[in-house]
Amino acid sequence: MLIRLIKTSLISALIGTLLSIFLIGGGYFLLKPSLPEINLVDEDALQIPLKVYSADGVLIGEFGDQKRRTIEFKDIPENLKNAFLAAEDDKFFQHKGIRVPSLARAFYQMVKSREIVSGGGTISMQVVRGYLLSREQKIVRKIKEIYLAFELESVASKEEILSLYLNTIFLGNRSYGVEAAANQYFAKSINELTLAESALIASSAQLPSRINPIRSPERSLIRRNWILGRMFKLGYIGKAQYFLAKDEPIALSQVKTRFSLDGRYIAEIARQAMIDRYGLSVYKDGFSVYTTVDSKLQQAALKSINKNLYQYDKRHGWREPVNLANKIPEIVFTELRNQNTDILYETSNLQDELGMNQLFISIIRDFFENSNNLDNHTGGIVIDVKPERIIYLSNSFKLESLTWNDQYKWARRKINIDKLGPVPSNFYDILRSGDFIYLTNIDGKNYLDQIPEAEAAFISVNPINGAIKTYIGGLNFSTSNFDRVRQSFPQAGSSFKPFIYTSAFANGYKASDKINDAPIVFEDSNLESSWRPENYTGKFYGPIRLREALVQSVNLVSIKLLREMGISDTQAFLTRFGFEKSRLAPDLSLALGSSSFSPAEMVRAYSILANSENPKDPFFIEKILNRQGEVIYKHSSSSEGKNSQDSVNAFPWFQTQIADEMKPFILLPPLSNLSDPIDPRVTFITKDILRESLSRGSNARQVGVLKRDDIAGKTGTTNNAISTWFSGFHNNLATTVWIGTDDFSSLGDNEFGSSIALPTWVDFMKTALLELPNETWKSPEGLSYVRVDRDTGQPTDQTSKNAYFELFLDSQN
Repeated sequence: MLIRLIKTSLISALIGTLLSIFLIGGGYFLLKPSLPEINLVDEDALQIPLKVYSADGVLIGEFGDQKRRTIEFKDIPENLKNAFLAAEDDKFFQHKGIRVPSLARAFYQMVKSREIVSGGGTISMQVVRGYLLSREQKIVRKIKEIYLAFELESVASKEEILSLYLNTIFLGNRSYGVEAAANQYFAKSINELTLAESALIASSAQLPSRINPIRSPERSLIRRNWILGRMFKLGYIGKAQYFLAKDEPIALSQVKTRFSLDGRYIAEIARQAMIDRYGLSVYKDGFSVYTTVDSKLQQAALKSINKNLYQYDKRHGWREPVNLANKIPEIVFTELRNQNTDILYETSNLQDELGMNQLFISIIRDFFENSNNLDNHTGGIVIDVKPERIIYLSNSFKLESLTWNDQYKWARRKINIDKLGPVPSNFYDILRSGDFIYLTNIDGKNYLDQIPEAEAAFISVNPINGAIKTYIGGLNFSTSNFDRVRQSFPQAGSSFKPFIYTSAFANGYKASDKINDAPIVFEDSNLESSWRPENYTGKFYGPIRLREALVQSVNLVSIKLLREMGISDTQAFLTRFGFEKSRLAPDLSLALGSSSFSPAEMVRAYSILANSENPKDPFFIEKILNRQGEVIYKHSSSSEGKNSQDSVNAFPWFQTQIADEMKPFILLPPLSNLSDPIDPRVTFITKDILRESLSRGSNARQVGVLKRDDIAGKTGTTNNAISTWFSGFHNNLATTVWIGTDDFSSLGDNEFGSSIALPTWVDFMKTALLELPNETWKSPEGLSYVRVDRDTGQPTDQTSKNAYFELFLDSQN
């Protein structure tokens, strides 16, 4: 019986081998004309996604179905190479593209079942299968694989083939290549992977859509350990390494973004611009887009927004969490509370133990998936509440605990935006079983938190060349990709006043001129009642110099100035700051900032204020590279200060298409009056007043920490604190901060531009000023300092004891 079995096996093997040789040899001549050229197997043939970088080369966005990160062969760790060799083709460096015994088995099974049952494919065959042939499992395709594997081995080295394989293999969850997979699953580079993590990545090679660490962690663990066993058997690792790696738990990254810098709002703008200019093929053509964003400044802006929005949110109390008790049976909470939590909350993973409660798992998974979109926060469901400790179910289905801390005294219950309940003394005062909570991790420890309802926009521009240096369209792109820098149009409030004053100075007014700040009533047939504008303080200053009026942000002086200058003429002048005339209020409320503009429009206007002599359109793309690394576009005004469109106009014989591709990537409709800049003497007067405004009162207490006198800016707060603003600038960096809500509800009676937006700018500038020169502002030629009497606002001599030096145009002196 045994002899017959052996004989049958030998005959089967011989038949399989002969059949393989016959099919390979006989089919070659028939299939040769239909075989693709082997030179298609190179990186240029791959679909490489669009990548977006900061100006200094930090990846901030990647767009396209296939997420690839190419790594050179010499930079791929040995453990990672060996894990794939052990799993897929341990004879790779010995064979010539195929393994006859494996093919024989595959063909024998194929003939018996009339379909391809097992692969029998080497790494070389997998490479040609993935990038030269269709995915259908047919006999003809299998033979083509063999021919092309032979050819591939004849034109490429083993290292080149293995490198191509490891850089292109699909490993699940839209990750192509080992570097993309390492980042996806562990938020690491391949050089940071442990042995166990390398084997886990290799475990996805066969069935990546079904067996990967996220979709099927149990099956991935089994295959990982099998690969580790193979590596030990093949001598790739030692016994101690094997057992240590085998016992290592799977610890997938909880990082919400694969990118080390959050620049998703500007990356999205770049994506849209690339599609508009080059079409949908940008998703696979391997373009690299370098934006103008500075990674250090962007990070500083992000940090500042988070700090100040969360501080604002805590000032307005604890909002009652969503409670899931009515969606989850009470018995589930009871069972969990009865567990030995002293052990359970530290070690036990409950997902398997709760198999009988799949409805429960489904409900909470939905909440956890939503919370997983939040940067720096995770979600939890409160299971049990004690005065000093709560037990909650984490998003990894573990029971964990949180201990009461006095810092939670901020969590006074919010009655309304301006009224809070008593200070809580323990968890009983703020939480119930079933509450869905948010936690933030600080230095490895979780703390109770909540997500602000207020939103923010933050943009910085270099006034010298127009390069956008920071761009943040909201608190969290994952939960809201609405771009508040460009797409939100809140009223500008008092942050608009500097442009009214600049118009006055351009019309012959002097900063020492006095206007009477006194009550006034305006009658308008279009209004149901008379308009009696007031100052925020409720008091009137009487005759007041324009400099002092702008420093104090006096409403009535702005209104009277506008009335004296004329609304239509002032509107015409304001267009030189980039404001559209049709969107400027057609009445005196224009003086108080009743018109609505995006933060992008406001920062452009302040950039012109900082550099009126040579104004620039803000732009966001510095250069574009093709997949070969060749520069196909470069913004020409980066250093010369010229708009790249000038180059196009200088060569009218260029084809229109070429000219269009050379146009700069600007954020807003282009300025229409670049040839007629505002007199820099006029803007310098406004700048000097705004510099002074930061050195006085409450502003001085906040800005003083910067210890610089080469900065200026203006706060803004609209009625009922619906929007708060601060726009500040150095000669080389203008920034606009807006903080408000998407539904334009009030931020609170005691919130102002000086309480939210200004501190956000100050915290940012602590970093920004480290790279900006400390300059002494020099007044432009034709502008002089004149001794002026404070009381009269008129020039005086040296005998006056109540005098100060004021800026005058030479023609006014």
